[in-house]
Amino acid sequence: MRPGRLNALALFLAGALVGCTGTVVTPGATPGTGTGATPGGTGATPGGTGATPGGTGGVPGPNGGTGGTSSGSGGAVVAPGAPRPLDLSGHPQYYRFVRLTNEQWGNAVREVLKLPAPTALANNFPTTVAGALEFDNNEQLLDVSSRLWADYQTAAEALAAQVTTTDAALQTVYSGTKDAASFIQAFGRRAYRRPLTAAEVTSYTTLFNSASTAAGSQTAFTKGAAIVIEAMLQSPYFIYRSEMGANGAPLNGYEMAAKLSLFLRNNTPTDVLLDSAAGPGKLDTPEGAVSLATTMMNEAPALAVMRHFHGSMFDIEGYGQISKTGVPSYKESLNAELMEASYLFFDKLFKEGLGVREMVTSTKGFVGPGLAQLYGVTAPASGYIERDLGPNRPGFFTQIPFLAANAINLSPHPIYRGVHVNHDVLCAALEPAAPDLPPVPAQRPDQTNRERYEGLTAGCGGACHNSYINPIGFAFESYDGMGQWRDTENGKPINTVGSYPFTEGVKSFNGAAELMSVIAQGDQVHTCYAKKLAGYALQRDIVAADMPLLNTLKSASMASSGGSMKQVILELVKSPAFRTRVGGAQ
Repeated sequence: MRPGRLNALALFLAGALVGCTGTVVTPGATPGTGTGATPGGTGATPGGTGATPGGTGGVPGPNGGTGGTSSGSGGAVVAPGAPRPLDLSGHPQYYRFVRLTNEQWGNAVREVLKLPAPTALANNFPTTVAGALEFDNNEQLLDVSSRLWADYQTAAEALAAQVTTTDAALQTVYSGTKDAASFIQAFGRRAYRRPLTAAEVTSYTTLFNSASTAAGSQTAFTKGAAIVIEAMLQSPYFIYRSEMGANGAPLNGYEMAAKLSLFLRNNTPTDVLLDSAAGPGKLDTPEGAVSLATTMMNEAPALAVMRHFHGSMFDIEGYGQISKTGVPSYKESLNAELMEASYLFFDKLFKEGLGVREMVTSTKGFVGPGLAQLYGVTAPASGYIERDLGPNRPGFFTQIPFLAANAINLSPHPIYRGVHVNHDVLCAALEPAAPDLPPVPAQRPDQTNRERYEGLTAGCGGACHNSYINPIGFAFESYDGMGQWRDTENGKPINTVGSYPFTEGVKSFNGAAELMSVIAQGDQVHTCYAKKLAGYALQRDIVAADMPLLNTLKSASMASSGGSMKQVILELVKSPAFRTRVGGAQ
């Protein structure tokens, strides 16, 4: 904070926060400690991971410990062998104010200030707790701690100083008429993602004028602009995306512009987009929302957004942490290839208008030099190339990255594989794991890996493992711990026979290829994907009240004429769940 500016700016921000949250907060304090409707309230964020379905204790990570046999705490008690219910055990808060993620904040300040390059200031911001919830953009994780509030203040000071070092520097941010009101209205709309009210313009004008006697060689206009920029970057209307209408009321055009832009561009709206949001009958209609979303999905930022979504959904970043010993075909340098090949697979599905069906049935995958050798296909001259991996490799879950990650050294781990498919592909609500899990015993020379795990899980009560986890996991036994194909083990044929109680009934299969075919023909994988995508886009937990939305998205995913990820997004964007103010305190 530059000398002579503290009192005016502190008082202004306190007033701004009163108007936004009903709580007086001065810089350095923690905003939002009031009611559950107060944005970022540390008391409003529900408790720890014990209430979170699919938390870190539920789904085993790549090459993790010997336990982890349940997908989380959402499992209702059902009869053994009956279909598991869709896991809808979340705790949505429906906040009116949802804080920008650190990445969105960085993108937003670059857009608002017209910076020539990304700022690194957000790199030092506190991050969300990994694994606390499925997606790190969930409303419950986006509180504002006293540390983060101080970081926002420091960053605002640095950025305001950077863009107003000279009168000429300010021209990049604003080149219009040199009067306070014009600047405040133009820059304020960009920062707040909506036009300012008359009262806000008046308050900011007072703040602007207070800087006229500040030290420095800049003109009074540039000095006034500097303090306004500094204040606006600390305003809750910049730090949070807001939905201010009554429950059930459609979001206005500016709110939709912000929601769509932050979802599909991971960035605040541009001036051009804000122009298009002005007036009724544009973005506040389903047709307007779909038109904008269609444009955005064909832009590069949307591909990055979906890469982050799929990476979080399937823990692709975890592939970079794989460690194996005593496996000649494994090198640590392969980890980066496992990650990028996985991302490229999902990139292609999204870019080419493919969908969930192809996610579990396509035999095409991406390889670099290391993966090409493991698959036995021709390596690319450089980089990555798409190859047909053959009939034994339908879908992402028969590809080496997933299989090698969910194994211990050269041995497949059917519990890891089974739990991940139950949790990530079928959204099955499994019962909690036993508190004291025995270690996986050493495999005897006369045993197959399946026999080893059948013996391990036989005494655990059997229902969860033998009906849900084991049958799925054993379907992948033809792939060893590096994901390579094998026909026999210890002189015995591989047994991949199983059956599973899907929501549409019990289906039998022999091997992963048949399992993937069965999954693709049912509706469970489509409903699960719809749930995950809706949770990511709406930034909240998805619960039983959302079933009408999930059924609509499932139908779009399963459509024989479409069935693409893009079509699911369009159905979501035009739904009341996305376009209206839902739930929460008044």
